[in-house]
Amino acid sequence: MPVDDLPRMFALVQEFDEDDEDDERDGPRSPEVVAYGLALPDGTAATVTRSGYGFGRWTNAHRAAHRLGSDLVWLGESAV
Repeated sequence: MPVDDLPRMFALVQEFDEDDEDDERDGPRSPEVVAYGLALPDGTAATVTRSGYGFGRWTNAHRAAHRLGSDLVWLGESAV
C-alpha cells in the first residue's frame, strides 16, 4: 500500500509557563500535548483532546494546529 494512502498520526503541542502564569516572562516553559490527531489520506484531519471529550474535524492538520494555537508534531514512522 502506498504511503500516501495511509493515515498519519500527529500531536498538537502548546508551551505553558511552569508556574502557570500568563505573563511573558523568560521563565521555563513546558510543552504539553493538548490533542492527538489523525491526518486522513484525503487530506482532512480529526483531533481528540487528551481527555477524550473534545473532538474536531478539520480541512487539514495544519489548520487544526493554527486554530488551536498549537504546534504540529508528526508522530511515528510517517514523521520522517
